[in-house]
Amino acid sequence: MLGAVPKGVTSIKRKSEVLAIVCLFASIICWGVPTVMLRYLTKAIPDGYTTNLVRYPISTVLYIPLIVLAVKRDRQLPARGRGSGLRRFWVTALVPAVVNIIGQTLFAWSPYFLEAGEMSFLVRVSVVWSILGAFLLFPDERPLARSGRFWAGTALALTGFVLLSAVALKDGHVSRIGIVVVLLCSIFWGLYDITVRYTMRNLHPLVVFGIIGNYTSIGLILMAPLGEPSSVLQLSMSDTLLLIGSAFVGIAAAHGMYYVAIQRLGVAVSALALMLTPFVSLLGSWFYLGEKFSALQWIGGLTLIAGAALAILSRQEMLRTRRGPIDVSPD
Repeated sequence: MLGAVPKGVTSIKRKSEVLAIVCLFASIICWGVPTVMLRYLTKAIPDGYTTNLVRYPISTVLYIPLIVLAVKRDRQLPARGRGSGLRRFWVTALVPAVVNIIGQTLFAWSPYFLEAGEMSFLVRVSVVWSILGAFLLFPDERPLARSGRFWAGTALALTGFVLLSAVALKDGHVSRIGIVVVLLCSIFWGLYDITVRYTMRNLHPLVVFGIIGNYTSIGLILMAPLGEPSSVLQLSMSDTLLLIGSAFVGIAAAHGMYYVAIQRLGVAVSALALMLTPFVSLLGSWFYLGEKFSALQWIGGLTLIAGAALAILSRQEMLRTRRGPIDVSPD
């Protein structure tokens, strides 16, 4: 059924790993774009509350038909199996939703204090909290903590990330308030990864995001009066389309695909790969805007790619060497 992975399947199917990897890298590309869009829109939209008022609801409403279909199919099951996971999730989803509301609010305010590049790099500190939480809570991810290949990939990724961020932040005048805002955001993004997987279990990832996302939308709508929501009516057509485009790319597409990756690849590998997002942003500015890349940035970016690839390979190695199903349930 749509509400959960088919009955009897208590493991992550190995054949779905390729799909998960594709979804992971697609979400990385999708998240590499909106930071530049949001930075540009700070000239037209006065606050983050108003940005969230538009972006989240128009994205998550697309998932409502999936939720309705999941509920309908769940009700068609025999009474004994009905609602066992989906009905419980309506309550447990409040945890990642609250975390997401806080993180999304901080993220929406970040471009008002930081340049897009600075914001992209600093927010990815969330990988620290994601990996620590994954090893603490999820039994199927703990073998990675004993994998030399995973830690070699992590070291390469961090080295590349440091090289890229050093170049990006060297010449800028970084706002202290901006640093505090984006580092707090990184903590909540790390918690978001963990709480999503902890509550998701075997439910369908797109239905999971539909519920969490729409809960988040309700919270962000309630917070909108703290800003200037009427300013949306003054936006030009091009700014309106840019705002909507950032929502569909950075929320509707990116989150849905990332949920697929989290469920099938785990939090540690997925979060580590997301460190590629700033490099994608830089590549876009180089390709479309003609901005120059230094040799150090190319070295850092390629090192980061190698590290992320090695971490994903370590996951594949773990699946090949482990016997029996992989339990996706948290401790």
